[in-house]
Amino acid sequence: MGFAIEHTIGHVTFAKMLERLVNADPSIRASWYLVQPDTMVWPATVGPFNRNGTLQASITARRLVGLAPRLDVLLMHTQTLMLLFGGLLRRVPGVLSTDATPKNIDDVGQGYWHFPGHPAAEEMKRRLTGASMRRASMAMPWNNWAMRSLTGDYGMPEQRCQVVHPGLDVAQWSVAAHNTGGPVRLLFVGGQFHRKGGGQLLEALARLSAEGVEYECDIVTKQDVPRTPGVRCHTDLGPGDERLRRLYRDAHVFVLPTKGDAMPWAVLEAMAAGLPVVSTRLGAIPELVDDSTGLLVEPGDVGGLARAVRELAQDPERRRRMGLAGRDRVVRDYNEAVNGPRVIELLKATADEGRRRRAPGGP
Repeated sequence: MGFAIEHTIGHVTFAKMLERLVNADPSIRASWYLVQPDTMVWPATVGPFNRNGTLQASITARRLVGLAPRLDVLLMHTQTLMLLFGGLLRRVPGVLSTDATPKNIDDVGQGYWHFPGHPAAEEMKRRLTGASMRRASMAMPWNNWAMRSLTGDYGMPEQRCQVVHPGLDVAQWSVAAHNTGGPVRLLFVGGQFHRKGGGQLLEALARLSAEGVEYECDIVTKQDVPRTPGVRCHTDLGPGDERLRRLYRDAHVFVLPTKGDAMPWAVLEAMAAGLPVVSTRLGAIPELVDDSTGLLVEPGDVGGLARAVRELAQDPERRRRMGLAGRDRVVRDYNEAVNGPRVIELLKATADEGRRRRAPGGP
């Protein structure tokens, strides 16, 4: 099996899950092609792809994979890497994994400071991207939001698509204590503070302070945060850090008023820790968070954000009930122990089908 993976942000967590599964399965010999910022080179201008990240990543991925003469199946995460894989995918069965399509990203692009270009150029990119996606034997979208776009925007046949949710190692996440004494403890986790709605959170906290709502807020990020009363900032924590898991355990409410996102891992981690979630109606977040597990507001709605946090701050029993419902949802639907083996089974089935087709007398 080959694994060509866009090795940035939340995709790193996905890669680590795959590595654990592969290492535990002696029937798999894995080759890893990790596309990271320091491995990429800028391509020359090519039509609408002037210094385009997709072309850049595709060139890098194709260079890393090379001829891949011994692969039985290739997992590609995400479609950003696929543009130049046409010839290879005629020889090697491929499985596309993605949390969001380019059209999905266009729909939430303002938060990423991403804006579609000229309509003619965008249509050309859509057709080229769709053609590269359809070369895959199977597509494995992480959510229904991406599934609808794959089939509706890019023409991927539904029979070749199967939603497989990402999975967390649930055993690593103990349930929050839900202590009711003292100020409500809020937690924000987002490497890109401003894109994840950190500025709106600070505005909402100022409103809560003016109303006399007592809170403590821990912010985990990689960017500078203005000094704010009642706010502790942590810039040295990364995925898997026990100190980060301790912050989840000690919190009462997880708040991520993101302005640009597909399917944030931090929301899944908060739910795994038994925390109610306050976030935005964006991307696939409504598939994770509903009235039973948290509260959603529109991106940029500071007033709505303050009201949602206030509601949960004043209702410990509701917080506990939502948090436990979120934990149950992760255990049932986003559990590495269940979803990880589904990924491996799908890859093995695709490899077996490829062998059958290449055999003498095959279809």
